[in-house]
Amino acid sequence: MTAKNDSGSQGAPATTYELYIMRHGIAGERGPAYPDDTQRPLTPEGKKKLREIVAGLAKLGVELDWIVSSPLVRARETAEIVAEGLGAHTPVDLCDALSPGGEPEALVKFLSKHPNRARVLVTGHEPDLGLLAARLIGAGRHAHLTFKKGGCCLITFEEFPPHSPGQLVWWLTPKVMRKLR
Repeated sequence: MTAKNDSGSQGAPATTYELYIMRHGIAGERGPAYPDDTQRPLTPEGKKKLREIVAGLAKLGVELDWIVSSPLVRARETAEIVAEGLGAHTPVDLCDALSPGGEPEALVKFLSKHPNRARVLVTGHEPDLGLLAARLIGAGRHAHLTFKKGGCCLITFEEFPPHSPGQLVWWLTPKVMRKLR
């Protein structure tokens, strides 16, 4: 299956599958306030910075067909802020493969169930996202790209599921994305 893209997103080829990988924003600290790590929400500062990051993504021309999130609260809240900022009608779904320790192959299988959605953003956690990104661009099982909280990259593919490594188009820190707005 070859995905089509008419969004005009900067840097991406005209016929492609766009996968945006984003780490969740700044969340409450682990500890007595949040004994269950899965329930840690974004902080007010984390929400504010994410809105600025999303404004930067909009300035880059990012348009999405689908947002897929880890089921953990901080990632879900990140996905909701992205959806609000880039298009309230973008569907948001949860995927256990984006939970800490999730398998990249399970995520690819999940994403492949919707071949008509060719501009996809996933939100999740480190170190898993860094390992996922490295594997998707063919860097190998032991390579790792580190995402800061709110950091994002764009990897494009000629087809999805991919049969060859994707192309890393950009990989931006939260600070750079906030300055783009």
